[in-house]
Amino acid sequence: MVLIKPPEACATAEVYKRLRLDQTSKADPLALLKEITQNGISQDVCVNDLEPPAFEVLRSLKKLKKRFIASNRGDYSAVFMSGSGSTIVGIGSPDPPAFVYDDDDYKDVFVSEARFLTREENEWYREPMSSNATFSKEDSLSEAAPVVD
Repeated sequence: MVLIKPPEACATAEVYKRLRLDQTSKADPLALLKEITQNGISQDVCVNDLEPPAFEVLRSLKKLKKRFIASNRGDYSAVFMSGSGSTIVGIGSPDPPAFVYDDDDYKDVFVSEARFLTREENEWYREPMSSNATFSKEDSLSEAAPVVD
């Protein structure tokens, strides 16, 4: 998974002001979740009703998403905007598309590889001692990683 965030901010209040509820997706969220669970993430199930208004607020976001989708360097099953913007997420290859390095329009974007953190039910995160370490509610508090202020 790759995250690309342009340096320009996308004001959440402005995005919500432009949101038109009559133009939001009619897809059933539970049906989308079932599709993801059964078949994985695809472009068809990545619905974000805040994309159109965010693309009005920050027009360069729409161009960035289109370039990301058209990219031939990475292999992405889905490309979508996170929340109200302005991060664009590519699910698939950990390699960013070449244009973010080759095109001066994107020289100031933040690019990061990312991955999903998964856990079992009733399992809580702690800094792993090894790649398989986890912490559940049943573990004693003395075993938890210390909290540092």
